[in-house]
This record gives sequence, C-alpha cells and structure tokens, in this order.
Amino acid sequence: MTKRIIAGIAIALATAAGIGGAGATGAGSSTATQYIAPVDPAMATLAPAGVYTGTVTPSGGFTGDVAEGSPDAPVTIIEYASLSCPSCARFHAGIYPTLKSQYIDTGKVRFIVRDFPLNESAFAAAIMARCGGAGNYLSLVDQFLSTQDQWAFGNDWLNGVETIARQRGLAPQRIDACLKDSALFQSINDRRKAGGAVFGVNSTPTLIINGQRYDGREDLLSLSQVINGLL
Repeated sequence: MTKRIIAGIAIALATAAGIGGAGATGAGSSTATQYIAPVDPAMATLAPAGVYTGTVTPSGGFTGDVAEGSPDAPVTIIEYASLSCPSCARFHAGIYPTLKSQYIDTGKVRFIVRDFPLNESAFAAAIMARCGGAGNYLSLVDQFLSTQDQWAFGNDWLNGVETIARQRGLAPQRIDACLKDSALFQSINDRRKAGGAVFGVNSTPTLIINGQRYDGREDLLSLSQVINGLL
C-alpha cells in the first residue's frame, strides 16, 4: 500500500467522530418493536435500504451494495460491519448462517453488508474485498471474517490482507492497483461516513432493518422476533 493511501486511511479514521468499540449490543426488552430506533425518513433516503448499483473504479473494484435474497423480500437488513471486528466475526459465524437459511434463502429477507471499517487493517481488507468485483465481494468478506485471527491483530496486517487476496485469486498487480485506487478508497470512506450521519452507526455490527436502526440484543431469537413482526 502506498504511503498516500495509508495516510488517507489514518486521516479518515481520525476525523470520524464517535467511532469506536468492537461491537454493539442493546439491553433489549420483551417487546420486539422497542428494538427499532427511529430514523428521520428524509435522512434515510440518503442511504436507501435497496441496492445501490455502484460503479467500477479504475482498478476494477466495485463500490456499490451487493445484496443477497429476493429483491421483493418484505424485509431488508443492512449490516454495517468492520472486517477486523470480533463481534462481526461472531455474528457471521453464529447468527448469519441461520439467518441465511431461514430468511434470506426463503425470500423473506434481503441482506446487504456495508463497509464500516474501524481501523487501518479493516479499511485495507474492505478495499481488497471490493477489489474482487461485485461477484466476489461476499465471499471475500466471509474469508476475511472467518480468518480474522490470522491477519487482523498483528503488526504485519497488510501482508496478511494481501495474502488472503492472493489466495482468493487476485493477481499481485490487481492488488497493488486497488490499494492505490483513490476512487475505491473514497467510496468506502464516503459510505462509512453516511452510515454515521444517516443511521447513527458508531460501532459494529450495526443492523438497519427496513430503514431503522436495530438496537436490540444480537442473538437469533431477538432478531427473529423483529423480522417475524415485519413479515
């Protein structure tokens, strides 16, 4: 990664007010609807729940939303995730598989992951996940989350990020081009800032359910209660 991009990541993270923490959990209650935090509808249109088609940057990276599930699903869930976040890794290992089989694959939920990197290693991993293009984005996200302990926490995190990218078929020249791609970097930073400005995201994972921030417990039962209430 060039010094310029490293500096850009550091500046972007330093100027993000209120961003921190490894995960968000709410106290919750016995009433599922109380888990939904209100969002100004006029503001929510700035980051729509539907798929944003995005653009392909000079390096071949993809900037838009990549959705799973039926476009006609009655419930749309957006997960703001940082790829170096242990709580995000636990969510994807423990909750997401059942969410996918019971709700996404059955046409009840449309699911979107949005990048919300909390540190330099997560930012670089987000760039690499998008470097593979729209068709490879979700598999690279899964790879980074499932191997998080192998790359995210050491001093040599950049080499770890690049190693995973190479293992998933990205050529060294493509990796270098993506890490130097200011348009790809800027798109991730802009969407991260929009998550904070529009939905009040300040920790990960944060779920947006049908345009409203979910502040309940991060367990399958609590989440299912909210989803079922919207079906």
